Amino acid sequence: MGKPSSKTAPKTVNNKFWKFRNLADGQKAELFLYGDISETSWWGDEVTPKQFADDLAALGDVTEITVYINSGGGDVFAAQAIGNQLERNAATVTVHIDGLCASAATIVACHADKVVAAADSTYMVHPVSMGLCGYLTADEMRNYLKALDTTRESIVSLYAKKTGHDADECAKWMDETNWWTADEAKENGFVDEVDDAEEEAVVENRSGVLFINSVGTHLPFNEAPEFVRNRAKAKTPAARPENNRPAEQPEHNDHGEVKDMEIKTKDDLRKAYPDMVAQIENEATVAERTRIKEIEDSTLPGAEAEAAAAKFEKPVDSTTFAKTMIAAVKAKQQAQSKTYLAQAQAAAQNSGANDIGNPPPADHEPENAENKAFLNAIHKANGVK
Repeated sequence: MGKPSSKTAPKTVNNKFWKFRNLADGQKAELFLYGDISETSWWGDEVTPKQFADDLAALGDVTEITVYINSGGGDVFAAQAIGNQLERNAATVTVHIDGLCASAATIVACHADKVVAAADSTYMVHPVSMGLCGYLTADEMRNYLKALDTTRESIVSLYAKKTGHDADECAKWMDETNWWTADEAKENGFVDEVDDAEEEAVVENRSGVLFINSVGTHLPFNEAPEFVRNRAKAKTPAARPENNRPAEQPEHNDHGEVKDMEIKTKDDLRKAYPDMVAQIENEATVAERTRIKEIEDSTLPGAEAEAAAAKFEKPVDSTTFAKTMIAAVKAKQQAQSKTYLAQAQAAAQNSGANDIGNPPPADHEPENAENKAFLNAIHKANGVK
């Protein structure tokens, strides 16, 4: 559920994952929570919760707010903030579960005045989890564990308040991970009403991922409970006559993608998503050509062998190769400097220059007098006084 991502949480602006809509009478409004409840954590985020609060306030003095949920969950802190803001609002809040209400999405639902679930909808609770990255000290880790325990306790308390069951039983439900039908969720107190008239939810297995009403849940299809998987099987079209469609030509959607195909090999991926695979291959070709050209442009005379290795035998990016070229130039310059110095020292030794003594001090009086006389004679000859 909750996913603080660093030691100091950044103050970021998340893309809106919610949608408000005022109805024509001005007294009613709708809120749609389809998909992830925030792609990034609201831990330490002061901006996005205010955006939600501003959007909620912009509805005006509505008397009813209907929240439509089809979500596999997301960030616990975002869900808590949304739920609390809805609960504090003066309007009567009714949640309609259109397909899936799982993980953090259940927090929003439990803050509502009433929860109505479609007859074939699904409800799921599971243990609280926290994603971390970076390096942490022991004290920091203990603080995160404490935060995790506190978050779990707050959710257990919310579940107990909504369902009327004691906290221990609610905690057990979470720790075990439970998937319930709408009727089971009602029996356990999470749902107040099951609506048989609600539009039937569409359950799909898209490349091994569970989709409900075209919304991805990020959950492996095979890990969904049997009653959910059976709904997908029940909607699978009956087999066509043998000569109507060859077995090796699976059914495609409007985008040329194979429906409900399990991906195991590269060929499976190509058949299932031909356009996406073609795009990836084209981008990879362009990137490879650019890499080779940049290596060729930075190749120095005499380094053709190194360039060939960098392009084909032991491929590296152009930046790494350029650094190699710079290092080679520096090494060559240093070697040339050492050679020149050695040659100069050898030449001086052979010429006898090293045997020449230092000149006498400048204040040596006899030589000074002689030099001065010599200079004076030159100056006099040239008319210099």
